Amino acid sequence: MITVVKYENLPLDKAEIARYMGCVSPDAKTAQLIDECILECEGLLSYRVCFDEFPITVSENAVAFPFALAQSAALSKHLIRFSGAVVFAATVGIELDRLILKYSRLSPSRALCLQAIGAERIEALCEAFCGDLKARKNETSSRFSPGYSDFPLSFQTEIFKALDCPRKIGLSLNSALLMSPSKSVTAIVGIK
Repeated sequence: MITVVKYENLPLDKAEIARYMGCVSPDAKTAQLIDECILECEGLLSYRVCFDEFPITVSENAVAFPFALAQSAALSKHLIRFSGAVVFAATVGIELDRLILKYSRLSPSRALCLQAIGAERIEALCEAFCGDLKARKNETSSRFSPGYSDFPLSFQTEIFKALDCPRKIGLSLNSALLMSPSKSVTAIVGIK
């Protein structure tokens, strides 16, 4: 059964935002820009995850889910000790994409900062979800996403079908396999 969860008030890591911007140690002007962009994002982000649990069968070069066969030696190795998996999709919503687009013409530095905030926010959401999952399950693996190693990015189409992402959390996938909203993730976590 597909479940949708919403999160609020996820802890924010300004150092991680600066790192995504390419700053090891942000100067006062960059720190001020980060603070301004964080304020501008306040109330615009919607942290949503949809997921389902599936039994899996792992072979040397593939993982069989009830909805599809994933041809990937790396995923197979990652899930070899597990008999089940949680497949999930997460997004922080479309409003950030709109802000980034707006500032890409008006202020490239602000657009870069907003991109970095989006990257930090989607990672924070995935970490929160995986942390909650780990607290509920006996044992979990780290997350593994399509496009990593030899796991084809095209497997996202199967995830989207299995989770009904457009209806559940407003997440869509185009023919080039790009997600909208852009600050979104699909992933698989092994469970026992």
